[in-house]
Amino acid sequence: METRILRYFLAVAKQGTISGAARELHISQPTLSRQIQQLEDQLNTPLFTRERRRMYLTKAGSAYEAKVRHILSELDQANQMVATINNDDLTGIIRIGCVESEVTKILIPQLVDFHKRYPHVRYNFYDADGEDIKTHLDQGLLELGLVSTPISTAKYHTLQIPIKDRWGLLVRPDSKLAKQQTVTVADLHDLPLIIPHRSLIYDELNDWLIPHGTQLQVVAESNLLANACYLAEAGVGNIVCIEGAPRPASTDLKFIPFSPERHQNQFLIWRKGVALTEPTQKLVEKICKDIHA
Repeated sequence: METRILRYFLAVAKQGTISGAARELHISQPTLSRQIQQLEDQLNTPLFTRERRRMYLTKAGSAYEAKVRHILSELDQANQMVATINNDDLTGIIRIGCVESEVTKILIPQLVDFHKRYPHVRYNFYDADGEDIKTHLDQGLLELGLVSTPISTAKYHTLQIPIKDRWGLLVRPDSKLAKQQTVTVADLHDLPLIIPHRSLIYDELNDWLIPHGTQLQVVAESNLLANACYLAEAGVGNIVCIEGAPRPASTDLKFIPFSPERHQNQFLIWRKGVALTEPTQKLVEKICKDIHA
């Protein structure tokens, strides 16, 4: 089976229509429709449910999409690796997943230096929570991840980044907490909270609060701080977040750290038993050298 057909399939899955995918691929709609039908015939199973205006992946189609993405990602990385062998002018793409964190203050200078040395290397950033990043690493869609604990050292190489994120609350200026220097367990009693969409954070906060007879009053979860800020500004709740997480420039929400202070370590991770592309390997070596210098 040609990889071209697999890329056609992914385009239709992403766009949800033959017309949209055909525009993206710069081919005619009849040609694309025929190729998708031939793929389904070859697999002897429908990959899409066709409705009046859209096409939706079937259960088999969803499973097939995940495998195809993994296969094509591995193939692209293999092609990139071969292309850079015996090539003094380093090229390729470094795929990095990154959580919202102060850790970017260390990563960005590293990338700036690396870019000066290897100007033809490109970067593909994926912003998400740690669990999503690890899933993408496992599927071969990313090579590097900047995440917080917990991390399976049996599965990943790890490099601790010398920075700790401080946790606290983002509150409105008219909040009763706005004039405080810190937020305590007692302050959180019956306080409506908007928390990151991460089970790790939920569990850690509960471990902190329950011994004091306080339970989380979660009104919303969000994996994007910008959306959480809009909810907080509307008075829905107060945001549990780290101090350095980027937020909309227009917001006037105030960050107040927890007391006692609660911190979170950050790690650079990559899969064990999986060869990194040459650009990614060189970047990892540079970061390791600079951090341990």
